[in-house]
Amino acid sequence: MFKKVLILLIVLAMPILVFAQSSGKIVGVVKDKQTGEPLAGVNVVLQNTMLGATTDIDGYYVILNVPVGTYNIEASYVGYRKVVVQNVRVSASTTTEQNFELEPTTLELEEQIVVVAERPLVEKHVTQSVSKVTTEEIEAMPIRGSNAIVALQPSVVVQDGNIHIRGGRAEDNGYYLDGAPTINPMNRVNAVHVIQEAIEEIQVLKGGYTAEFGDANAGIIRTELKTGGPEFHFSLDAQTDKFASEGEKFLGTYSYREHIIAATASGPITKNLRFFIAYENQDVGDNAKRYSSGYTFKYPDNLNNPLVDTNPRNPRNDPNNPAYHPDTLDAITYPDGFTPNNWYNRHSVNSTLLWDMQNFKVRLSGVYSFTKSFSYRAPMLNVFNTREQPYYNNTFLLSGKITHVLNPKTYYDLTLSYYLNQGERHDDWFGTDWRSWRDSAKIADYTDGRVIYRSKWDPDYSYLVNGFNFLRDGTLLAGYSKNKQTYVNAAFDMVSQITRNHEVKFGFNARQYTIRQYSISPGVMKEVDVYGSEEAVPEQVVAEWAGNVFGYDLWGNKEVDSGFDGAKKPVFAAAYIQDKIEYKDLIVNVGLRFDYFDTKDRKLKNPADVDIDKDKGIVKPDQWEDVDPFMYVTPRLGFSFPVSDRTVFYAQYGKFVQTNEFNDFYYSSYQYGRQIGGGYFYLTPVGFDMEPIRTTQYEVGFRQQFGQYAAIDIAGFYKNVKGEVTTDRITPVPGAEIQSYNILTNGDFSTTKGVEISFRLRRFNRLMATMNYTYSDAEGTGSGQNSYISAVDRLSARPTQLNPLDYAQKHRGTVNLDYRFGKKDGGPVFEQFGINLLYSFNSGHPYTMVTSSGGQAGPYDSGVDYMIDTRSRRALEPINNSTTPWYHRFDLRVDKSFDVTDKLSVTVYARIYNLFNTKNVINVYQITGSAEDDGLLSGVIDPARARSFISAYGGEDYVKMYETINLENGQAYWHLIGRELYSTPRQIFFGLKLSF
Repeated sequence: MFKKVLILLIVLAMPILVFAQSSGKIVGVVKDKQTGEPLAGVNVVLQNTMLGATTDIDGYYVILNVPVGTYNIEASYVGYRKVVVQNVRVSASTTTEQNFELEPTTLELEEQIVVVAERPLVEKHVTQSVSKVTTEEIEAMPIRGSNAIVALQPSVVVQDGNIHIRGGRAEDNGYYLDGAPTINPMNRVNAVHVIQEAIEEIQVLKGGYTAEFGDANAGIIRTELKTGGPEFHFSLDAQTDKFASEGEKFLGTYSYREHIIAATASGPITKNLRFFIAYENQDVGDNAKRYSSGYTFKYPDNLNNPLVDTNPRNPRNDPNNPAYHPDTLDAITYPDGFTPNNWYNRHSVNSTLLWDMQNFKVRLSGVYSFTKSFSYRAPMLNVFNTREQPYYNNTFLLSGKITHVLNPKTYYDLTLSYYLNQGERHDDWFGTDWRSWRDSAKIADYTDGRVIYRSKWDPDYSYLVNGFNFLRDGTLLAGYSKNKQTYVNAAFDMVSQITRNHEVKFGFNARQYTIRQYSISPGVMKEVDVYGSEEAVPEQVVAEWAGNVFGYDLWGNKEVDSGFDGAKKPVFAAAYIQDKIEYKDLIVNVGLRFDYFDTKDRKLKNPADVDIDKDKGIVKPDQWEDVDPFMYVTPRLGFSFPVSDRTVFYAQYGKFVQTNEFNDFYYSSYQYGRQIGGGYFYLTPVGFDMEPIRTTQYEVGFRQQFGQYAAIDIAGFYKNVKGEVTTDRITPVPGAEIQSYNILTNGDFSTTKGVEISFRLRRFNRLMATMNYTYSDAEGTGSGQNSYISAVDRLSARPTQLNPLDYAQKHRGTVNLDYRFGKKDGGPVFEQFGINLLYSFNSGHPYTMVTSSGGQAGPYDSGVDYMIDTRSRRALEPINNSTTPWYHRFDLRVDKSFDVTDKLSVTVYARIYNLFNTKNVINVYQITGSAEDDGLLSGVIDPARARSFISAYGGEDYVKMYETINLENGQAYWHLIGRELYSTPRQIFFGLKLSF
């Protein structure tokens, strides 16, 4: 049924490809300034657009479907002076109120009255807490990027690069660009890059949202693109930190070899056709940006013994071998303040095209990015290897809207979106010909004999020097992989201002994904030699070398659409109806939403008694059955009580539901067979038969304006989440062929409560300020799907009481001060000079002090292994009873603009991230509670283990290398845990911008 609806909507929208932009509305009353009587028949128009309205008998007007942006609104009436209000900002899904008072006149040519609007400090039509950042504010900030902007908003926590809103997990957020969803359903993160210069507005909805939004439990992040205006404009912005060579300093700061070039152009093509286009290139030589200290280990300069390879697997290192000849390294060198093997280069284009025919509007737009990147978390073990396997990724979103205005108070939208995310891993030497990646003959030929493998398909063993494995030149750092995701989304929405007080909106949408992924180790070519050809290699043997493959055959040669391992094609659909009720002293948003999730998940008929096809290594197909689609109806209710134009109380209630990460349950038949039938411990268990996650949210708030320039917004919130993903264990029935195995399932729950305070100061005596503070208490039974996997594996009881979540930050806030001189202000030195200072702070996040004997770890990873495989550790305190230190950071932007001509201006600026180069601790070793001591050499883990490593791996030389690589530089922690111990160091950009 829903597939038929999807096809029908696509067919209806096929005549055009359009891109949806969110819109708001403008309302107001026009009165006679002298008598106060309402004026009927006044023309109210948005200059340089086709939008406008005429006031009714009560002087009331409404203009619907106004694209997000800034407008000049003109009110004109015979016998009255024309009034123009400039710079009226319209935000997505928001009612902007603009009233007029017209003065009678007897002079036909009397000058119009021009008023410059101020952004309202108190928005009485908004029934929940929402943070808005406009293009003007973004341009003045010292930071760059959508995520960095979102991180500044109240109730938003960024931990280890993940965005958490009001205690939600990172996968609980929804992302929209001009009304189109942009999440990657596999991991539920934002998959589309938006150029900062193309952003008109960013909204972060945290306390609930109306019924038109779904599939997100924590928050909605909405980004709106710019639209071309009535005049031509052009800008070129170039900024760089390349004022020092790699590993050297400029102004006491390292260069990370980064530059950003951004250009925009916009304007009219014809009277009714306008365009906007933006291009950006961002090239980053060091994307890790770590506090790292360079070093050189060299005998006899700072070591007691030569750097001799002692890898026991290498036969050349066996003294009993006649060919005994271990390699001796001259030195081991790593650069200072720069991280190799971590870079990216991205080219992006964002564009919009608006065709306005008054009763019909068509808006085309596209977002495209090509990224070439590489990331390897153990660069200190890769200093001899010159070979990399970068990933090439293309992301494309074409989506939009045709609007038909039926009458001044009713219109409908027909929307179509197409999304593509496609990537493939390449090799520096052989591109995408992965069958050659480990071909020793081709490698020797390519490197002129510099790199020699130990056998036809196997690289030489790594150097083992003082307990550290250093990779040889030519070693592969990644296997081959590729992925492809597409979706087609279609929607119909209708809006009608049926009375002055009721705006009714209803609609429905459907979206279908097609998801494929593939990965394999090039070492599988050894099997081709054994069996004679690729076709002769049994599928089960190939699957042992492959990753989680679906949507492709096991060799990656062709796409597969059907069967258990065919492409995944989930279908989402929704319908909603909502009524925005607006009175002078009461605004109500009431709505109902229906969600349909067909995730194409499967479930086992009897998870405790599964038949395994041992010949193929898979679960027999007859053991599975399809999971029925999920259907939910969720209410949304919001109130706003404007006591006056300066005082507003508001409240919000809603129920929300979202799907899980598809990574949790999209597995190949071989992955299921391996885990269910193998009886081994896996850090990433498979999942199946998973239900959506459900949330209930409550919020009450208060907005108050003080004088003409300041306002405060205080909101209290509470929410509970049920059905979050956790790990469980399946125990087979007696006589079953399988052993116990772990699975992902629904089971965790969490609650979050807190208060947020936001303060805003309009520009007054050149100063503008925003400040926010959030106190939150986020607790749950688990912080992630694998939080208690070791307890499950040991058949221990999982925690059922609420504990602080790993990413909870009780106190968090920002202060942003912008001091700016305008034109003809401040004299020749300070005219158009500005400074923007941003201060961010938080109180750290919880962790649990533990003890461990070190498990089966070796001389390199003993300081962190217990945080990976948690079965070897024991908690010393209640869960998450300890907290990392407070975090403080200042960022700064200084700029000065010059008018070259009436239309051309030049801005020079400096942008400094982490102004004081504060080395904030953001994670610690759980066994010591310190970021400097992992507990191995200090004897906290096991003194005997440390003594044995020192004795076996070079004595003082091992200690020196361990202290430098793992303690001073945190290499093992970053490599194996995947997080950083410290925040990002200072970075200085100098830039130049031309604006026409």
